[in-house]
Amino acid sequence: MGPFRLDFHQRLRCVGGLIGGTAGYNWQTGQWVFGVEGDVDWSNIKGNTVVGCPLGCQTSNSWLATVRGRVGYAFDRFMPYVTGGLAVGDIRARTPGFAGLTNTDAGWAVGGGIEFAIYYNWTAKAEYLYVDLGNVNCGLACGVVAPNNVSLRSSTVRAGLNYRF
Repeated sequence: MGPFRLDFHQRLRCVGGLIGGTAGYNWQTGQWVFGVEGDVDWSNIKGNTVVGCPLGCQTSNSWLATVRGRVGYAFDRFMPYVTGGLAVGDIRARTPGFAGLTNTDAGWAVGGGIEFAIYYNWTAKAEYLYVDLGNVNCGLACGVVAPNNVSLRSSTVRAGLNYRF
């Protein structure tokens, strides 16, 4: 879980949680591990501001998905890794009383983490992921001068339990 941030010529933080699932494939040669993984998360991230929009702008994100490559180096029972790739999610932005916008935007994600072997095929991991889904407009009620006045960026810290087949 972690905060999402909206930029209206200054930074405003929004908070919420994520829960979802991950699937992937790893290939190991020596101590190096190369992989690809995808995840889909339900999110409950919301925020609002009046900066750059006098009537206010309410924003939310209800799902987030990534498809990323991963490179790690295995030591005994743990493996630090870096990851990066495509991010896709929805951005909902609206001014109360006016029509809003619901967009599915693609962007990018980059991060890193540590995965630990627990018992037989079970592993646990902790991961930091930075996601940038780009910019959208909160609606005409905020003016047409700044057409892309909302940007959705996420700093997420998450943990997971994995089973390797």
